[in-house]
Amino acid sequence: MGMVHFVSMVWRRLLRKRWVLGIVFGLSLIYFLTSTFKQEERTVRDRNLLQVQEHEPIMWKVQFSLGNSSQRSNQCRNSVQGKLFITDELGYICERKDVLVNGCCNVNVPSAKLYSCDSCLPNGCCSVYEYCVSCCLQPNKQLLLERFLNRAAIAFQNLFMAVEDHFELCLAKCRTSSQSVQHENTYRDPIAKYCYGEYPPELLPI
Repeated sequence: MGMVHFVSMVWRRLLRKRWVLGIVFGLSLIYFLTSTFKQEERTVRDRNLLQVQEHEPIMWKVQFSLGNSSQRSNQCRNSVQGKLFITDELGYICERKDVLVNGCCNVNVPSAKLYSCDSCLPNGCCSVYEYCVSCCLQPNKQLLLERFLNRAAIAFQNLFMAVEDHFELCLAKCRTSSQSVQHENTYRDPIAKYCYGEYPPELLPI
């Protein structure tokens, strides 16, 4: 206890001296100014980063040519998950039972259709996912898709930045996203909910 009392007494005596108070005040002022400057620096940096993101065009990877490696090896990627229909990367849609071992639709069967827009409305929204993908793969849809990408909000960047060609873009675009949902849990159009078009489906009255 004697040691604690001694230190306390020395500290009180030091605080009575003006030069000690001056040093304490000076150090506090330096700390305050440094913290304020660093906070302002972070704010300016964040603001500049946001401005760059707003004004720099997004560098999309999408290629609209069909000469990719899977086709050269006579293999097809396809939409995979459909219970009734499958769409391959060439734009053919067919019944699941008519998909060949290489992943391509058998084009010689009656069910196979190229660039089919069955179940799709003029606004680019379809009631069947695979028809949406097949219709989206039409070569004349390229300009529409490019326009969408050019005006796509930052919110869609994570969804579409990873796609590398027309087929992958159509798979992602037709997949149900926030574009076709109202209040996060209700479809804007509960029938035609798969959209390749530029704009979300019309909001139907409840």
